[in-house]
Amino acid sequence: MTDMLELLPPRWQQDRLIIGDRTRWGAVEVVGDDDGILFVLGGPERATLLGRGDPATVDRLVAGLDVGPARWMSLPRGAHPSAAVLARLELVPFSTWDWLSTDVVPPVVAGESAVRRLDPTTDADRIRQCLSAASPDSTADPTRPGEVGWWGVEVDGVLGGVVGASERGATGAAPSWHVHGLGVLPRLRGTGLGTALTAVATRAGLAAGAPWVSLGMYAQNDGARRIYHRLGYRTDVELTSFSPAGASRPPG
Repeated sequence: MTDMLELLPPRWQQDRLIIGDRTRWGAVEVVGDDDGILFVLGGPERATLLGRGDPATVDRLVAGLDVGPARWMSLPRGAHPSAAVLARLELVPFSTWDWLSTDVVPPVVAGESAVRRLDPTTDADRIRQCLSAASPDSTADPTRPGEVGWWGVEVDGVLGGVVGASERGATGAAPSWHVHGLGVLPRLRGTGLGTALTAVATRAGLAAGAPWVSLGMYAQNDGARRIYHRLGYRTDVELTSFSPAGASRPPG
């Protein structure tokens, strides 16, 4: 079977976000070229749209697309779909966010000795309870297919922070990893728990043979970005997302 990557313009065959996410897409229509490309995921009815490349080029691709209401849309930061296009797609601005990756083993940071690997089955309810209090908008779940690990820190008999990782696509023998579901209880924020959890999960992925580890973050969280950069992550993609009116979180 032909890998979708082989059908893309050369620039996008090396794009880590595309390489990682393509195995989760199902039906895909692709328009564009090296300057800008648009993926239509899931078919014309309530499709999810993902754009990469030059913002103006992607704007033109979205405007010329013959699809009705969309499920979700993420475009390169700087793209500005017109009000008419958004009305046709039945979407409104939702968030700005960044996608980062690293292939460098992070330095050891304070607090790692307290991080323990969790059992995604027997610890599932405790993980969900922590996420509900620490990161209620998260769509991560320890029992979802593709999960490769969860880690946590116990504080006063409860999980004070957790993080998970899932497998993503690859170009070689080993899949990449995507760190997600990072949550630290409000009373423990600023203590370094999030940094320690991210470092441990990232190191575990690279040790398992992942060619890189990725994660996503809201663009306005400058503090988190500084931490991730110190751990070796680079900002690969800057995106703006659009959702149906009233959406409170990205689709799972």
